[in-house]
Amino acid sequence: MCLLVTLVSIYFIYFYFNKTNIDYLAISDNIMAKNINYSDYLKNEVEKNKKIKEFNPYFINDSIILLYQDIINNRTIRIDNKDYFIKRSLRESDFVVISVGMEELSNNYNKYDMKDNYNYFNKMYLDIEKLINEIKKYAQDEIIFLGYYNPTNYYDSKVDEFFYDMDIKLNRLMVNNNITYIDLYELVKGNSYKEKNSVYLNNLAHKRIANILEFYIE
Repeated sequence: MCLLVTLVSIYFIYFYFNKTNIDYLAISDNIMAKNINYSDYLKNEVEKNKKIKEFNPYFINDSIILLYQDIINNRTIRIDNKDYFIKRSLRESDFVVISVGMEELSNNYNKYDMKDNYNYFNKMYLDIEKLINEIKKYAQDEIIFLGYYNPTNYYDSKVDEFFYDMDIKLNRLMVNNNITYIDLYELVKGNSYKEKNSVYLNNLAHKRIANILEFYIE
């Protein structure tokens, strides 16, 4: 849910930054896609404000490597009698949001064994590198990668260190590829987020809007 709220905040960044005719592409795993309210909400905002020419949240898959293979194979999705080709969607995008890996991390996260988590993330990282390299072949404008948060309610110094190390490594990768990286760990932790709570974390969205707006305006 935190990822969804952050994505909504990113939309408002572009609304207030006075962009027009934006082609918005979201590439995601099922954690984002499961919440239909997000798509409905953004669709209503698009129709109301006419700021986004195309909103494409259709390219969803279970894992990072499957999304990578979708690009390699130029996956095609038909929605309302219109075909969406992922390579073409990337080429024509003005704004790409990548929200992948949280589903895999959540399913494999061991709150009692950080060594196991490091080993799993190292495998994930290789897949993320492959995905980013493939996306960069086609997407030439703004790209944002959303980081990860603790999928449990358990925190200690080792948990903090694990997520900080992930953020450092992912941020470096994104900077090297001219991609904006949004780390979520501290923000989610600070808002006492719980995975199974039906909390929309509006205050988190407001913080992201303010922080990223300041970055772009400067």
